[in-house]
Amino acid sequence: MEADQSRLLFLLFLFTWRLSPEVAAEVQESSDGSAASQKPVSLTDVPATMEFIAAAEVAVIGFFQDLEVPAVSLFHSMVQKFQDVSFGISTDSEVLAHYNITGNTISLFRLVDNEKLALESKDIESIDATKLSRFIEINSLHLVTEYNPVVLFILVDSGVQANGKAISFFKLKESQLPALAIYRTLDEAWDTLAIAEVSVEHVQNFCDGFLQGKRLRENHESEEKTPKVEL
Repeated sequence: MEADQSRLLFLLFLFTWRLSPEVAAEVQESSDGSAASQKPVSLTDVPATMEFIAAAEVAVIGFFQDLEVPAVSLFHSMVQKFQDVSFGISTDSEVLAHYNITGNTISLFRLVDNEKLALESKDIESIDATKLSRFIEINSLHLVTEYNPVVLFILVDSGVQANGKAISFFKLKESQLPALAIYRTLDEAWDTLAIAEVSVEHVQNFCDGFLQGKRLRENHESEEKTPKVEL
């Protein structure tokens, strides 16, 4: 039973790595300068759309037959939120036919595993910013390159701006890094452990405790609710 459960686990090592002041300034300047003007790329034919998808690690395309539906403006708002994702939009009938689009659809193309995921018309009719954001965020996460049948290990560098989503998901602050985080897809349970040193013993004990139902995070949350007293 434990073997089956462990195959559904993701173990992440989150650490801090600081950019040099010069590089950090360039990254910030680039980000600030492009954010305000960033828009979905208009895809007007099949070759351009295929090239757009092939060139992006993660591409999100809004295939719309009707640009007056509320989901269109919602789609545009996502462009500013996910600046590490390539966004495109198309109303061209040949493009929609090529991708078998029969209604308004938002599709996510992931290059690393050639995966295509879509929100169909029935989903889009009731979509809101939270649901669309979650769809993009979850499905655009970087996948590991090596697979271990016991646990999937992922290294997360907090110095990379795009990785901030993973850090915030586990409610960790920079002062708490480096840390281990574990996530089980079966029931979306997760836990974290701040560590000063990574060792086989620390990782093994953390994983074993999680599988046995011991949640350090629950203890941390109860501590946070207790008023802090200055010494």
